[in-house]
Amino acid sequence: MFIYAEQLYQTMVELVKIPSTSGQEAYVRAYLEKRLIALGLKTQTDAQGNLIATREGEGTPLLLNAHMDRVAPGLGHTPVLKEGILYSDGQTNLGADDAAGITIILEVLRRAIEQQLPLPPLVLLFTVQEETGLCGAHNFRGEEWQVTDGIVFDNAFEPGVVVSKGAAYEAFTVTIHGKSGHPGKDLTNTVSAIEIFHQTQFPNGSLNLDQTRINIGTINGGHARNAVPDTLTLEGEIRSYESTEAIQQYKAELQEAFEETAQRLGGRAEISFETHNQGYSINLDEPLLQTYQVALSQRGAVLQMLPTFIGSDTGGFRPDIRVFTISTGVCNEHTKDEYIALAPLEQIVMDTLYLLHLWRTQTIEEK
Repeated sequence: MFIYAEQLYQTMVELVKIPSTSGQEAYVRAYLEKRLIALGLKTQTDAQGNLIATREGEGTPLLLNAHMDRVAPGLGHTPVLKEGILYSDGQTNLGADDAAGITIILEVLRRAIEQQLPLPPLVLLFTVQEETGLCGAHNFRGEEWQVTDGIVFDNAFEPGVVVSKGAAYEAFTVTIHGKSGHPGKDLTNTVSAIEIFHQTQFPNGSLNLDQTRINIGTINGGHARNAVPDTLTLEGEIRSYESTEAIQQYKAELQEAFEETAQRLGGRAEISFETHNQGYSINLDEPLLQTYQVALSQRGAVLQMLPTFIGSDTGGFRPDIRVFTISTGVCNEHTKDEYIALAPLEQIVMDTLYLLHLWRTQTIEEK
């Protein structure tokens, strides 16, 4: 039996009907502004494009976060509901990453207001460009909103599971320069950029008992079938649970490998790195996590925590704000086969409402 509120389902459908990719969140932001203002909240958009809404309450303020963007194609579409599971229409990714997180926050707020449930002060933050570097989260300053604790609703594992540890993320771009020429003529002065890449021995794949993963995701080079390619661009990433020093060593090995091979073959190589986020670990004694554990125990559930290489806005907020990610349970995210079950979202909404009740009560008592 699939039990979930009709409004939860309708909100999910409305959100995925709206196109939204990184940097193109305006339509989702407008939808959220309208919904939040109708519920009596004050909203504003910061310089980054994040939408922020606040609601007064008693106790210590909490941050609730989800991101507005999704990966390409990110088209608006009418999803398909089958036996309590929402699927993409097959033409685009579903967009439950992170429409599911947004829906949870809207449902928590709607029910609390309609049922006149007392709440702690809330700062609702809907971020931009999570998928392209946690840009919105990195540029949010919790101290301006007096928030030190919060929850990120995003995909990672089964619904309700908390991410215990997040990997550091480094993006890198390698540009290899060779010397072009016609392959039917004298090759003496040509240097194939592709051959430089082919001969480069660099750290790649799963390393150090899968504590680090290095992947090259895109390769672009050459300009004609009948020309030795003189340029090649590689885009890759390092995801790692290891120390900052270990990550720096991997970066140095990548740079040395490409530069040495290029020089040996008569070309040159350049590599640049962009840090998206540092790694983080959640401490079991963090007050909000303990509150979530109590909320789960009231219905006989046990807190589950797992590490992940999947990035989320949590990596952009910590350590300044003690947030943790509660997984929404999206499956096959970023693909046309993406889907999500709605009944577990209903449970997360109810758990969050009880968590807010507990947090308000205990933080009032502490004051």
